Amino acid sequence: MQKEKLSALMDGETLDNELLNELERSSEMQKTWESYHLIRDTLRGDTSEVLHFDISARVMAAIENEPVRQTVPLIPESQPAPHQWRQMPFWQKVRPWASSLTQMGVAACVSLAVIVGVQQYNGQSDSSQQPEAPVFNTMPMMGKASPVSLGVPADASAGSGQQAQVQEQRRRINAML
Repeated sequence: MQKEKLSALMDGETLDNELLNELERSSEMQKTWESYHLIRDTLRGDTSEVLHFDISARVMAAIENEPVRQTVPLIPESQPAPHQWRQMPFWQKVRPWASSLTQMGVAACVSLAVIVGVQQYNGQSDSSQQPEAPVFNTMPMMGKASPVSLGVPADASAGSGQQAQVQEQRRRINAML
């Protein structure tokens, strides 16, 4: 009921002196008043880019209320005593070292195989897809280079040479297709 009266006071619908006096005295009511104004400003879009509100007290209280959990190792480590170590067979002494060494050896072999395989794969793909023909062709499409600003018709005597060049270019284009 108090929150409804506080909301009405904030909206300007009522002016209750008792509520104002309680608002002055109660820190809880002041926090609610501040929260209501923050909500209203946010809904209207009147908030600044940086909001100044303190949640540290609530976070600290929540942390204090959490139960303390202690972790217990599931499998306790057991190491043999020196007199037991002397009585153990040789293979039981070597087994931990051998298993670690085996795991590292397998990992190294797999890494080596991957590196060599990738290098071989990349090396073969580069050499097999390299074109034999030159990449940059300086021969113009019409067979004869001419300046851009000069509009001279082609000579009739150069026509047979141009025909051969045009046929060669068509043959190259058809070979690419």
